[in-house]
Amino acid sequence: MVRSSWHLFFSLATLLWLACPSPAQQPNQQRKAAYELFPESSAAVVWVADGDRLAQQWQLTQLYRLANDPAFSSFFEEQRQAIENRLVDAGWRLNVKPNDLANFTTGQIGLAWLELPQVPLKPFAMALIADVDDAKGPNGQLMAKIETELLARKATKTLISHLGIEIAKFTLPKRVGALLPEDSYYAIASGHFLSTDDESLIKDFISRIKGETVGGKVIGQAPVFLNGRQKAEITGEGQVEYFVRPLGIARVLRAIGGKHSRSNADMLAVLKNQGFEAIQCICGELSIGSDALDISHHGSVLAERPLPKSAAMLDFPNRASRDIPNFVSDDISSLLATNWNVKEAFWKVEGLVDELAGTPGVFHEVIEGIKVDPNGPRIDIEKEVLPYITDDIYSISDNKPGASDVDSRRNLIAVRLVDAAAMAKVLYRAMKNEPDADPVKYKGHLIWKVVHREDEEVKDLAIDFGDQFGGPPPAAGAPVQPWLSNWAITVYGDYLMFASHAEMIEQAIEQSQASDESPLVNESDYRRVTKAIAEHFGSDDSSAWQVVRTSLAYRVQYELFREGKLMDSQSMLASILDRLLQNEDEMRGKAQVLSGQKLPPYEEVAKFLQPMGMVVRSTDSGWDFGALMLSQKDAPQGPGTAVGKQVGQGTARVSNAQAEANR
Repeated sequence: MVRSSWHLFFSLATLLWLACPSPAQQPNQQRKAAYELFPESSAAVVWVADGDRLAQQWQLTQLYRLANDPAFSSFFEEQRQAIENRLVDAGWRLNVKPNDLANFTTGQIGLAWLELPQVPLKPFAMALIADVDDAKGPNGQLMAKIETELLARKATKTLISHLGIEIAKFTLPKRVGALLPEDSYYAIASGHFLSTDDESLIKDFISRIKGETVGGKVIGQAPVFLNGRQKAEITGEGQVEYFVRPLGIARVLRAIGGKHSRSNADMLAVLKNQGFEAIQCICGELSIGSDALDISHHGSVLAERPLPKSAAMLDFPNRASRDIPNFVSDDISSLLATNWNVKEAFWKVEGLVDELAGTPGVFHEVIEGIKVDPNGPRIDIEKEVLPYITDDIYSISDNKPGASDVDSRRNLIAVRLVDAAAMAKVLYRAMKNEPDADPVKYKGHLIWKVVHREDEEVKDLAIDFGDQFGGPPPAAGAPVQPWLSNWAITVYGDYLMFASHAEMIEQAIEQSQASDESPLVNESDYRRVTKAIAEHFGSDDSSAWQVVRTSLAYRVQYELFREGKLMDSQSMLASILDRLLQNEDEMRGKAQVLSGQKLPPYEEVAKFLQPMGMVVRSTDSGWDFGALMLSQKDAPQGPGTAVGKQVGQGTARVSNAQAEANR
C-alpha cells in the first residue's frame, strides 16, 4: 500500500517537474497524442497536453509558493537526489529522472502502466512519451545525458534499430531479489521522446508514429476509455487528464513492487472473482491555478449497474445527510458524511469473506455462531443489530493537542441509530465478555475501552474465520497480532461511536453536552469549502461529501517527518488495510528515507495550506465526483483559530442559502 501510494505520488510529481518551462523549449509542432500511441492494454494513463501551460498554472498556486519559499527551497534542493532515488525505489523503472527531461520537453507528456499477463516473469510495462524539439543537437544532448547517468550505474548499452530509428537499450544489473536484469529503451522519433522497459512496445510506438499498421487498438480507441471520458465530461480545458482501470493498476503496481497480499488468497484475484472488476475505469481531469481554486478535480467512476456479487456492497444512495452532529467540535481536521445501504450491503459481503477464508459457508457459520454459541454474545445480527442502525455514517479525524507523536492521529466513526437504547443493550452483551475490553465511566456514560494485552488470548479474525483468513498461521510461539491494538466503542445519544482513542469519544460527549449544535459550521474554512463545492459541483443530493482542513490534517505527519518517525504513524483505516494486505515485516521497522531535520516548524507550512473538499454522487453508470483545494483568495489572515488550539445530541444544519441562490 505504502509503496503504491509513493509510486503514484512521485509519478504525478514527475509530470510537474518535467513541465518546468525552459528557455531551451521551442514552439510545439504537430505530434501524435499519447492516446494514439499507448496500447489498449494500458492499465493507467496520465496525460498532460501542454507542459508549459501546466507549469505556468502551477506557479499560481499556494503549493508552488510553499515549495519555493526560502524556508523550504533549500530542503528540496538538498534532498533532490534522495527524492529521485525514492522515485526509483517506489517502482519507477524507466530510469529517466525529472531533471533529465526538464530542459527538453516542448509539449505533451504522457505516462502509462500496462498489464502484460502473457509474460509471467515481467507481467507489466511502463512507458513515457514526451514532445521534444525535433533537432539533432538538443536530442543528442538529451540522449547523452541519459547514457552518462546509466553507464555510471554500471549499465551496458546496446544499439538496435526499427524503421530507421535508432533505439538505445540499457541493461542494469539485477537488483537483489529480482528475477531479471532491468532493461530500458530510449528513442526519439519525429519529435517524440520514447522511453519504456519493453522492446516490443517501443517498436510499436515507432511504427505508429511512422504510420505503419500495428496489431491491436490504442487506448484512445478503447470503448471503456471513450465511455469513461464521456461520463467524466473531460473538457480538455484542464492541465492533467487520467484514465485508470482500478484492479488493473493494482496488479501492475503489485508486480512492480514484487509484493503480494499477506493472505494465502490472492486478494486481487478474489476481488475480481467477487465482481469488483465491474468497476471498469476511473477518468478525471485536473485544473490548476484558477482565481478561486488552486486545484479543481472532477471525474467519474464507470461501473456496471447493478454491481455483481460482493461488489454490490458498494451501495451508496444519494442521501448523505447535511446535518452536522453536535458532538463534532471545531478543532477536527476532517469530516466525511456518507450514506451506505448497510442493511443490504452487509449480506453482500458473504462471497468475499468465504473466498478469502477459502471455505464456502464460513460467513454464515460465523454469523450463526455469534447468535447461538453459549460462550459468545448470543446476538442475532439480523434482528438485533441491523434494524437499529440507519444508513447515515460520519467519519471525523483530529490530532491530539500538544507535541506530535506516533499516536497523535485519531479517528472516530459514528453511525446514526433508530433505537439507541436497544443498541446499547446489544453492545453491553457483546463487550462484557471480551477479555481486552474494560468498561470506563465518563460523566455517567459507559465507554468500552479495548487495549490489546500481550499476556492474554487475543481474538483475531483468523480465530473466527479459520487460519487462512487474513494470512498464514503465525510461527510457533508467535502471538497472533490484533487488527487494531487499541480502540473504543459506545452508544451515545443517537449514535454508535467507534474510535481509535477513548479520549476522542470523551471529547465528543463533552462537545455534545456543551451545545445543541456543532461549532464547526461557524468556522471560516468549513464555510468556504461547502460554499465552493456548491458553486463548482452543484448542490444536488450526494452519496458522500467531505471537508479537509489541511492546515490541521497534515500537522502530525509533518512533525513526525521532521523527527524521522513518519513511517511509524498510520490512520486507523491504513492500519487495518496494512494488516490485511502486507507482510508483518513490512508493517514494522520501516526506515524513513528522506530527512526532514532541516525543515522549519509546522506554523511556517500551515500558512500556505488551504482547505479541501470533495463530493460524490451515485449515477446509473457508477459515480461522479468532484474535489477541490481553495486558493488564498478570501482566506482569513493568520494560521486560524483551530491551529492555535491544537498547539496548546442535537445537530446543526448546513445552510442551503447559497445552494438555493445557485439554483
